[in-house]
Amino acid sequence: MSSKIYFSNKTNARKPASYYLIKAVSSALHTISPRFALKQTRKLLLTPAKSKRPPKQPHAITHSHISSQIGQLALYRIGTGPKVILTHGWSGSAAQFFPLMEKIAQAGFEAVAFDHFAHGNSDEKRANLPLFIKGLAAVIYELKPQNIACLVSHSMGAVAALNQAKHFKHLLIAPAFNFYNSFEHSILSTGLTRKLFTNLMSEIEQEHQVRFDDLLPEPHLAQTQDTVHIVHDSQDRFAQYQFSAEQAKLYPHVTLTTTEGLGHGRVINSDHTWQAFMKLNNLAI
Repeated sequence: MSSKIYFSNKTNARKPASYYLIKAVSSALHTISPRFALKQTRKLLLTPAKSKRPPKQPHAITHSHISSQIGQLALYRIGTGPKVILTHGWSGSAAQFFPLMEKIAQAGFEAVAFDHFAHGNSDEKRANLPLFIKGLAAVIYELKPQNIACLVSHSMGAVAALNQAKHFKHLLIAPAFNFYNSFEHSILSTGLTRKLFTNLMSEIEQEHQVRFDDLLPEPHLAQTQDTVHIVHDSQDRFAQYQFSAEQAKLYPHVTLTTTEGLGHGRVINSDHTWQAFMKLNNLAI
C-alpha cells in the first residue's frame, strides 16, 4: 500500500464516492465471510508499494545480505569507521539514502542502510511496525551496538529507531509522531470498517506478542539518553510537522530543524539534513 494512504493527513469534509463503495463492500464482506475480509484487509494494508524504477546503486556502495529468524535483509554499505545505520520508512528503500550515505562515508564513517522486510531486495511479502522494529534490531545486532555512532531514520523508520536501545544518538527525518492515530484516521478515511481495522491490529499484536501502545514513538523519545536531532519540512503532507514541533519543545535533548518546500522525501538528502548530521556527531561544518 502506498504511503499516500498510510500517512495522508487529508481532512476533506466531502467524502468521495469510493469511500461509500469501500465502506459498503468491506461491511458486507465482514458479515458474510470475516476470514476472507480479514485476509483481503491484511493484503491491502500490509503490502508496501515498491518502486518500479529503483535508483542506480553507486559503484562504491556494496550489496550483501544478513540472515535473521524472520528472513534475509538486504544491506548496503560504504566507507570505513564508526557505523551509521540508516533505516527507511513505509514503501521506501535503502536507495533513498544513497546520496547521504556517500557524504557520511566521506566524513569518516561506514554508512549502512538496509531494506526492511517486504521492501526492496529483502525477504517477506508483508510488513508492519513490529517487523520494522525487529528488522532494525537484527541489523544492530549484526553490526554490534558498541560500533554504532548514530541511527538515521526516515518516517516510519523513525518509530522503529526509537524503539531500540536508548543510548543511541538519533537523526530523525520527517518522523511519524502521532503514529497510530494518524494511521487509523488515514485507513478509516478510505471507507474501511473500523471492525476490520481493529481486528487486523489485534492480529498483528498477537502474532508479535506486542501492544501498539508500547511501540508509540513519543514515550521512547522521552527515554532516549543521548542527543536527538529532528529535520522536518513544515509542508510535509504525510508525517505532520506539528507533532515534531511539539516534541522538540518538550525535551532539552531534542533539536528541531525546520525546512520549507522539501516535502516528505526530498528532505532526506537535503543540505539541512547533512548539517544536522554533522552537528549531531560534533563535526565541523
